[in-house]
Amino acid sequence: MLRCEVCGNPIYGAVNTVQIDGSTLQVCQNCVRLGKPTRQTKEGSKSPPFKSSTPKPVKPEKLLDELELKEDYHKIIKQTREKLGLSQEALGRKINEKPSVIRLLESGKLKPDNMLARKLEHFLKVQLLVPPLEEEL
Repeated sequence: MLRCEVCGNPIYGAVNTVQIDGSTLQVCQNCVRLGKPTRQTKEGSKSPPFKSSTPKPVKPEKLLDELELKEDYHKIIKQTREKLGLSQEALGRKINEKPSVIRLLESGKLKPDNMLARKLEHFLKVQLLVPPLEEEL
C-alpha cells in the first residue's frame, strides 16, 4: 500500500504529486495543501517508493462503508482521553485536529467520518467502527 511521504498515512484513491521545498513527493489528499501540485508525464513518473509483494486487499473504502460508528463513540473518546491524562487540546495536537473538533466529538455534536474515526481508534487504541451485526448483539 502506498503511503503519504509527508504524514505516513495510507493513500486511498488518487495519489497527489506535489513539490515541497524543491522535492517532489507523493502525498495524501490532506497533505496536498502543503506543497505546489505538479504534473508528471508517464515517461518521467517515478515508481512508488514502497511496493508490496502481497496481493491487494479489498478496497478499504468498501470495508469502511460496511462499518458503523458505535452509538456511544463520544463517551468512549472522552473516557479514553481522560484515562491517558490528555487535555482536548493535547489530543487534538497528537492527531493533527483542532481542539474544537475534539470538543464537538466528545459532546456528540459531531459525528466523525471514517478517516477521523480511524485516526482516533489508532491513537486511543479503542474501537469506534464496528460491523453492523456486531453492534446489534
